[in-house]
Amino acid sequence: MLEAPKGTDENCYIDTPVGVAAVLRAVAASRVRAAAYFDNDRHFIDTSVLAVEGEPPMLVFEKGPDAALNAALINSDKVTFVTSDYGVPVQFSCSGTVLRPCRGRETLQAPLPARLLRLQRRDYYRLPGEPTHALLRCELSRSPEGDTLAASVFDLSCGGLSAALPAAEPALDRSRVHGCMLELPSEGRIYSPVVIRLVTKIMLPSGLEGTRYGLKFVDLDQKNGMALQRYILEGQRARKAG
Repeated sequence: MLEAPKGTDENCYIDTPVGVAAVLRAVAASRVRAAAYFDNDRHFIDTSVLAVEGEPPMLVFEKGPDAALNAALINSDKVTFVTSDYGVPVQFSCSGTVLRPCRGRETLQAPLPARLLRLQRRDYYRLPGEPTHALLRCELSRSPEGDTLAASVFDLSCGGLSAALPAAEPALDRSRVHGCMLELPSEGRIYSPVVIRLVTKIMLPSGLEGTRYGLKFVDLDQKNGMALQRYILEGQRARKAG
């Protein structure tokens, strides 16, 4: 989850109805992916904001592929979205999600949030993983110096990453610090300890069941942080150009 950086003022937050709606319409127009977290951030669906419509205005977003997760999201008290607006990370929370048709398709809808967080610091930039970062090599280990496991990267930021392992692999221990190696095209390898913030079951691109881990970097040094930032910014430019 995003957090307002220490020392920031309330300018990171947009809390007027017009401002909130404008940002969410821009997010919908850009068709960027989003993660919708619920059940105290223990689960999430991969989605995208489709529109802001109706009176009073409602946030319209995609259903996930898993019907059980969609039902659990609808029954949850709060849904927290993490997405971006022209490369700037955006986070907001909604409640009262319902299933309704929109433009000929079944969608999830919720009342607009009272405010949203739009971070503008460069070290919070992220590169959502659609498609999966096929050229990005990632290895995780059960300890900083342990045996490595090849992982698929679905989401990457200067604060951490979302990576998946086949479900056949024994689960990583949430109480331990793990090792992470990322090999970035044109930037080389970076190493950092990581801690687990979120675990969920997914279907891997190979069609096999997998376990997806939300990982936070621990004490990422400046050199590796700059390399990661360059890679993310270049990826954002390439996606906009495409």
